[in-house]
Amino acid sequence: MPFPRLLSRLLRGSVNRTTLRFAGHLAFVDLEHVGRRTGTVHHTPLRAFRRGDTVVAGINFGRDSDWLQNIRVAGRCRMQLGGSWLELGAPRIVPVAEGVRGMPWLFGAVLTHVLHTTDCVELPVVGPPDRAGTPPWSP
Repeated sequence: MPFPRLLSRLLRGSVNRTTLRFAGHLAFVDLEHVGRRTGTVHHTPLRAFRRGDTVVAGINFGRDSDWLQNIRVAGRCRMQLGGSWLELGAPRIVPVAEGVRGMPWLFGAVLTHVLHTTDCVELPVVGPPDRAGTPPWSP
């Protein structure tokens, strides 16, 4: 069961900005995506893990999350994972049981049994890390 949308809206401001400072540590990532209506570049903190040529993250606020809708429409995004930026392709929704394979067991257990997340998103790595740090799109 995803978290309520109201909670998502309350967390967007200062909590998201604070959490983004942890990007690159403790499995926190900075997901950079473009707003589907505004064209504005957004940064969303997530917990994600690289599994081969894909990155997997839990969808804690459900399939209607703005960040997920934005990357579905754009078909791409960028993510700061570890110390580098990755170019990622179109998302694919998978059941949580499939998504947690390859994750550290503690994170998988929390997603499944504590947060009761039902879905994960897989994002294919489509290019090498962008060393220049410039977004692949112009806002």
